[in-house]
Amino acid sequence: MSHELVGMKKVVFVVLATLWLFACKKEDGKKVEFHALPVSSIVSDTLEIDSVRMNTFFSNPTSLFIIDDSLLLVFDDNRSDKLCHFIHTKGGVVKSFGEWGRARGEFILPQGLSLSKDKETCCVYDYNTQYTVCFSVKEALGGGNPVQDVIRMEEVESERPVEHRFYQVLALSDNRFLGFGNHPENRVQIFNKSKVLATYSDFPVLDEKEENNRSVWGNLASFGVSPDEKHIVITTGIGAAFEILSLSGEKISHKLVKGFYAPKYSIAQGAVPTCVVVCPETVVGFNALHVANDCFYAVLAGPEERYNEILKFDFGGECVHRYCFPSDIVYINCMTVDKGRLWAFVENKDGEIKLIQTRI
Repeated sequence: MSHELVGMKKVVFVVLATLWLFACKKEDGKKVEFHALPVSSIVSDTLEIDSVRMNTFFSNPTSLFIIDDSLLLVFDDNRSDKLCHFIHTKGGVVKSFGEWGRARGEFILPQGLSLSKDKETCCVYDYNTQYTVCFSVKEALGGGNPVQDVIRMEEVESERPVEHRFYQVLALSDNRFLGFGNHPENRVQIFNKSKVLATYSDFPVLDEKEENNRSVWGNLASFGVSPDEKHIVITTGIGAAFEILSLSGEKISHKLVKGFYAPKYSIAQGAVPTCVVVCPETVVGFNALHVANDCFYAVLAGPEERYNEILKFDFGGECVHRYCFPSDIVYINCMTVDKGRLWAFVENKDGEIKLIQTRI
């Protein structure tokens, strides 16, 4: 056998071995390993909060955004009349819009609200009808017809049939949208009003059973995208795990995944479960999320002896700060951070929902 042939075989072997090692490393990167938070190395502050004087108007606020220095936009899916509300930063509802029903721009099972990067458009996705309704912020404030567009997912073209039913849809720039589902062929999807632009279907492994894994990452998860549209963050409501995806135009790729407490749960509703039931043994999970350009904030929710607290992470997955709430706050419905100030809807031990603000 010639020296050239032997040399070629060695080269091929090295290349194949390298590819195999790379593939193994990539696969290992998708497996969630659970580690305790490094409590001793993280600064922890107890937040000094100010309650904004509000009435009992809100019952289940799930989305909160800053419009400007004096105006907030909140979505409350438990209201009997309107769902979206502009409120003054000093308290009081300025204007409400978005109605229940089956007419154009109305909702049956809405899944939360998102605000576009330019703050000119907000959108609400309906899980029942699979419609994404776009509202004009200017028209909603002015009292005109705020319905700007209604995107029907059955009319959105794709190269192959895929599941379009999402848990939430977020508005992106250039009239694009980011849909989050838990379908094995469509976990994250970028689309516009006419066609699907990208589909991402990989799931990190929390549970060896595929259907359990999809349910934990889907049904009780929180989703967010950074304003510069470079990072997508997905956190689990059970098990305190998160995944960071990189976003570049229409390209979505896995960046990293981390977990802090192993999920303990029961699965319900069908052969392909869509509902995850928390077990008494469940310790913690993330129940609110805000994504900024350089970091993200996630609320760590635990049992009564462990108060809700906000963890600040960089996009390398490291926890860089912890913020504790006063002991009378037992639940954080939703939050947003702007110019070093946190705004949040919280619930106290008496079941009262309050709007609070604090420096962070």
